[in-house]
Amino acid sequence: MGSQPWFPYLWGVLGGLGVLLIYYGLRRLTDKARPDPAKKAGLWMVNAGVLALAGSMALAIWVK
Repeated sequence: MGSQPWFPYLWGVLGGLGVLLIYYGLRRLTDKARPDPAKKAGLWMVNAGVLALAGSMALAIWVK
């Protein structure tokens, strides 16, 4: 990596992780075969994904 900045890598990892967490959380929320407590656990995944995407966007703004 040498003298290249590490910001784009972190930006990409946070964004990708956020999208995956939101996707899996929404799938868990909409799964009718799961009991209610398991569905509500999907909200934690969605919230974590939103935070990861917000962190990615904040990093993108900070770098510019």
